[in-house]
Amino acid sequence: MMLPGSELLAAHPAIVFAGPAIIFAGYLIFGISGFGASLITVPVLSYFLSLKTALPICVLLDFTSAMVLGARLRGGVEKREILLLVPFSLIGAVTGATLLLHLPRQAALAALGCFALTYGIYSLWRGAAVAHIGSWWSLPAGFVGGAMGALFGVGGPPYAIYLTGRLRDPSRFRATMSAMVVASVGMRAAVFAVIGLIVRDTLIAFALLFPFACFGLWGGQRLHGYIPNRRLLQLLGGLVALSGASLLYKALL
Repeated sequence: MMLPGSELLAAHPAIVFAGPAIIFAGYLIFGISGFGASLITVPVLSYFLSLKTALPICVLLDFTSAMVLGARLRGGVEKREILLLVPFSLIGAVTGATLLLHLPRQAALAALGCFALTYGIYSLWRGAAVAHIGSWWSLPAGFVGGAMGALFGVGGPPYAIYLTGRLRDPSRFRATMSAMVVASVGMRAAVFAVIGLIVRDTLIAFALLFPFACFGLWGGQRLHGYIPNRRLLQLLGGLVALSGASLLYKALL
């Protein structure tokens, strides 16, 4: 039986040639908006690697990149919103990680494809500003974000939808979203480490790909402010919908 992570060595050419471009594109988006890298990196890397291999790599990249960006934006973080989301996110992360260990590869790919396609269509469709919502929405947003993050590596959308309805200042949204990524991905990394998904090959891939994440963050920081956030989310939604549809097609073959 192949151990989680040993598959990475067999897929080494794909990581060397495709990985840098995938990671750069994902973290360019992250640098602009404060989230969204995994919406690109996880579905595309899943063409080359199983979710049990791709997700731990993306978790380490997300955590370190969010730490870098969060250090620059910490002054604008709404700490109360983070404290509301974190407990439910942790419960969701444990639930999602448990499902990840037991889902067959084709079922996991199909579920990821459906999720990505649904979110992509939602992002393209959404036009009007989200109405202000109550703090009790942190319960479903936190749980779903934690579960989807552990299961598919794309926990950001539920947090973003919640915070969009709570924070009107784009700078505070970006700072708080980045801080929530740090908290949620940190919890996810801890859960993955406990259940044995972070192995030697994972750390090697992370070390090789992290410089490209840094280049993407740098480019995104320079572009932030020139691209309206709503237009960026719609562009991201289109890319995610396409990747979700193709993953679903692959899973059903």
